[in-house]
Amino acid sequence: MSAQKCRLCELETPDPPVTAGDVDGVFCCRGCLQVHRLLRDMDKEQARELRTQTVQQRREEKEERTLPDNHEEAFFRVDGMHCATCESFVEALAVRRKGIYRCEASYASEMIKVYYDPGFLEPADLPPLLSKMGYTVRPMDADTDEEQLDQEARLIIGGFFGLIGLLLYALFLYPSYITGEGFIPLTKPEQLFFVSNIFVMTSFVLGYTGFPILRGAWVSISVANPNMDLLVSIAAVSAYLYSVGAMLTGSPEVYFDVTMAIILVVSLGNYYEKSLKSEKQSLLSRFSQKKINHAWVRQNGQLKKTPVSDLEPGERVLVRAGERIPVDGTIVEGQGVVNEALMTGESMPVSKKQGDRVLSGTILTQNALTISTGETVQSTIDELIRLMWNIQSSRPGKQRLADRIAAYFVPAVLILGAGTFVFHLAGGTAVTDAMLAALAVLIVSCPCALGLATPLAIASGIRSGLENGIIFKTAAVFEEEAHIDIVAFDKTGTLTSGHMHLLDEGSSPQALRYAALLEQYSSHPVAKPIAALASADTSSHSLQNVRSCSTGLSGDIGATRVWVGQPEWLKEKQLRLPPDLRTKVSASREQGQLPVGVGWDGEIRSILIVGDRLREDAQSVISGLREEKKKIALITGDSERAARASREALGPDFLFTEARPESKSNIIKELRTFGRVAMVGDGSNDAPALAEADLGIAFGDLTAIAAESAQVVLPGDRLPVVPRVFRAMRLTRNRIRQNLGWAFLYNLITIPLAVAGTINPLFAAGAMAASSLLVVGNSSRDMPI
Repeated sequence: MSAQKCRLCELETPDPPVTAGDVDGVFCCRGCLQVHRLLRDMDKEQARELRTQTVQQRREEKEERTLPDNHEEAFFRVDGMHCATCESFVEALAVRRKGIYRCEASYASEMIKVYYDPGFLEPADLPPLLSKMGYTVRPMDADTDEEQLDQEARLIIGGFFGLIGLLLYALFLYPSYITGEGFIPLTKPEQLFFVSNIFVMTSFVLGYTGFPILRGAWVSISVANPNMDLLVSIAAVSAYLYSVGAMLTGSPEVYFDVTMAIILVVSLGNYYEKSLKSEKQSLLSRFSQKKINHAWVRQNGQLKKTPVSDLEPGERVLVRAGERIPVDGTIVEGQGVVNEALMTGESMPVSKKQGDRVLSGTILTQNALTISTGETVQSTIDELIRLMWNIQSSRPGKQRLADRIAAYFVPAVLILGAGTFVFHLAGGTAVTDAMLAALAVLIVSCPCALGLATPLAIASGIRSGLENGIIFKTAAVFEEEAHIDIVAFDKTGTLTSGHMHLLDEGSSPQALRYAALLEQYSSHPVAKPIAALASADTSSHSLQNVRSCSTGLSGDIGATRVWVGQPEWLKEKQLRLPPDLRTKVSASREQGQLPVGVGWDGEIRSILIVGDRLREDAQSVISGLREEKKKIALITGDSERAARASREALGPDFLFTEARPESKSNIIKELRTFGRVAMVGDGSNDAPALAEADLGIAFGDLTAIAAESAQVVLPGDRLPVVPRVFRAMRLTRNRIRQNLGWAFLYNLITIPLAVAGTINPLFAAGAMAASSLLVVGNSSRDMPI
């Protein structure tokens, strides 16, 4: 039987297709379903445009996935990528290898995704094949300390030689440049001796410490995309080559100090920038901790521990209370309560019975279940992991503004330097003086201030963020387009507390006491806020014969049999539900809350209401974001009926209900057709959506997996800090522009003077240092957010 066609994009649907009770037709993914829902509330022109964009995007995605059927994917870390041009170069190196179909590199996440022929290559074969030109490809679980140690060694050893070289300059060469002789008069051979020592030290600094910069410059030439490394290399190498020529001709006027200063300053800045985005533990390895590798399988009446990868269709898997469910399946024996927070983000536990479907990665909190794997062995958590791999590895690196400017600035400086040399030579100037004028142009144009403008301003923004409880995990957020049009919130744990609360204590104090006493013996999450009200002195109550199930529990308190649980369950036990309490049950469920009945002597005496609740500051935060002209999207795993209360309280511009992890990323993708989107979430299930958004803000526990895929983390319950994130980004971006403005003003003033021959290379180096100090000072100012 052929696959059905998606109602929105008309591509083939999976088996079974994605459906919803409130929408006719079938869909290929949750994203198409949500877009179809959006179309109903839009005018015809808007709806037509959105439909066209979605269909085009879906078909482009399908075309991109067109690879040989036998292809496989592998993911690796890449050490050595430090600019966006590295992406193109690494990709070009990879596709030259036989057996590799395609490669996608990401500077932002320092990852590479390889599509390869498994009949020709094994995953273990790929790292040595792809490790070329100083780029080291490693497995994702490899130790990342080696690259950091290499960078630190380059800085420490290069800094040691640089300091000695500059000390020799200060003692012997600088005084002779000013007065004609140093503190200690030196003969020509003695001068040559010190100059040759400085030459050796400079060569080490340039070749060893500066190797990543030189390699980056060569790479930028290889891919025809000039960057900051090329600008720095031109100035450093030009000063070095001129100084070597001067040394060989016996001249003491050398500019090795310029080369050392440029390389050390820029290398230090690159190291600091690298340390800001360094990750000690990868997102995917943390995801893998949630994956179950073995399952208990019933075979011939006995239990056998079996690797999940070896499970066959139709096998029966036993899951005990407290364990994660290893694979997707259908319950064939037992009933229990499942915490689906990992997959749906919702704190409300779900009761499961025979015939219900359960997902891998979720936790069985009560009783035991036997599940059948069905006709195919599937794992939702594996799909979530794969989705996270793909999103993080395929996101393009964000090229720094200075790199984009360099694409035009580098050729201009080279042409200007060459023109200066020709101009002075044509005017009758000596060859040496013409070369010095050209060198002064190259040195004074050296973009140290330009290079420092961005990372130092970003460091200031990061520091101010930390002071206000904001952790910016990547510098890219400060360099991208400032304005965010839509702020999408995952409801549970972000706009709500994320925990069960006793919202209504009912109408009977006696029923509340009985319920608290009984619920102490339940492991159900709903029982906890009720059990917390139990008195420490329970000696006045005689509790016996406690029995529990997934829907409630009962026990004898004195001579009275008391029942606590779902109202429907109490009705099954022949307890009557009065009309006024029946109305309360319906009203609570309309609000997405959970009613708990308490009854005895044939009647339900009280209804307690348990559920999550909005944070007190949620409405004020939403109002503040609206004042900044931002639209609000609310994403929840609740049903449409349960989400009605949130709609009324918060009034979001977009409301998405029954959202699963995979649909959340698709929802964000579709929201981006309306503008730039920031996603605020807290659970590991939000990780794909956080990574898909233009800005991901992880809210809550720093150890949450979601924090690894977000660019911004807000630790603790600090929802009011969300608006400050956007203010910090805006102020930091303004400071970057100020620094860049000064850097270009400096070049506008000094370059014409250098072209005219009124600035020598030493003065040019001093001017360059002064420009950098001004940028440092501006970046160090306090930034109140």
